[in-house]
Amino acid sequence: MALAVTGLVLGAAACGGGGSGDTAGGSSSSDLSDKKVTLVHCGDVNPWCAVYNKTIIDGLEAEGVSVEYLQDPFDVALEIQNLNSAIASRPDLILVSPTDDNSLVPSLQQAKAQNIPVIINNSMPAEAAEDLVTATVNADQASLGTFAAQNIVEGLQEIGVESGNVIAITGSDATATSGDRMEAFEAELAKTPEYELVEVRNGNWDPAATGEIASQLFAQYESRGGIQAAYGMADYMANAIIQSAEQAGLPVGVGDKGLIVTGSNCFKVGIDNIRAGKQYGTATQTPSAEGEFVVEHVLAFLRGEEIEKVNLNSEDRVTADNLDEFADSCSQA
Repeated sequence: MALAVTGLVLGAAACGGGGSGDTAGGSSSSDLSDKKVTLVHCGDVNPWCAVYNKTIIDGLEAEGVSVEYLQDPFDVALEIQNLNSAIASRPDLILVSPTDDNSLVPSLQQAKAQNIPVIINNSMPAEAAEDLVTATVNADQASLGTFAAQNIVEGLQEIGVESGNVIAITGSDATATSGDRMEAFEAELAKTPEYELVEVRNGNWDPAATGEIASQLFAQYESRGGIQAAYGMADYMANAIIQSAEQAGLPVGVGDKGLIVTGSNCFKVGIDNIRAGKQYGTATQTPSAEGEFVVEHVLAFLRGEEIEKVNLNSEDRVTADNLDEFADSCSQA
């Protein structure tokens, strides 16, 4: 994998260990056959989640860990239900990938009261929950947002657009995953004020919803200078934007001096679109590399080793210039 798996140290260390709800501490034995981990994660209906979850489960089970997987396909109520069920089963560790950060706080308070360690992954905990979780294992979401803005600016400048309207269609607005990306995206785009972010809409990681939103915005801005660039937070969302633009009869890509589109975490459809000249760029956060990063930290914790409070994987910007370097790893979903 081209992705580095070096955690960025942000915060105090969290102790590993723990067993069946015991306070963290424990033995550093490499035998993990008595350990149980429960995943409360996005469902396998999402292609990124499917690879991510399988990587985590396979990696933990290969070391003898018993894994229970409770799926919630971006369903907040089901996620809370699954988290409460996980707490009731008293595993050695719960892994949670939040759908709505704030909604999890009461359940995380309950887990903390019962000395059940919780690691948040692929997001950050709500501010009220920072002291309730053992650690966070996450992608560098801010870099993904920064790279997306750089792709848009570079693409617009390449085709000679001196000013223009930019739209962004995000994942779930209830998570830090989207929030951290958008904050960095807006900060980077603000360096070139000639490119104005005119609309930010919540696509909820749904390509169908993304396509509908994009079509509405293309029509809405037709008499207001049009849309010159678009950010779809995942490559399959960027693809939905591209399809909507083509259906509206809009040129797409640098070759046609048309709409500049970027994603910010890579899928095979994004790689194919970059090759075809329809998408300017994306970024990594490949599901297997992120899953392996989680496994590395979970195994260390279960063996009683110390892990940092916040652990961020490093990411890479992807464009046509370096596409071959990342094509294979970005084509897993």
